[in-house]
Amino acid sequence: MVEAGTSEKGDMRVIIEEGPREIVVKSKLERIYGEAIRRTVEEVTAGLEAKITVEDLGALDWVIRARLEAALRKFRGEGE
Repeated sequence: MVEAGTSEKGDMRVIIEEGPREIVVKSKLERIYGEAIRRTVEEVTAGLEAKITVEDLGALDWVIRARLEAALRKFRGEGE
């Protein structure tokens, strides 16, 4: 299991775990932004077989992408 991000307002946490592909989005604004977040996760992690959990705290799209990419690098062993 790897993590990226923080639990601070305007940020998000990304957790990637071994296992079959599953995307879990947790957000207070899921009704409004949940699908957009899910599409971004799908796009950035295309082809990855793992459980991906994102806990959104108001992150902008570029923050979401950066956190996902950081978590992916850790998951693939490409650095901390």
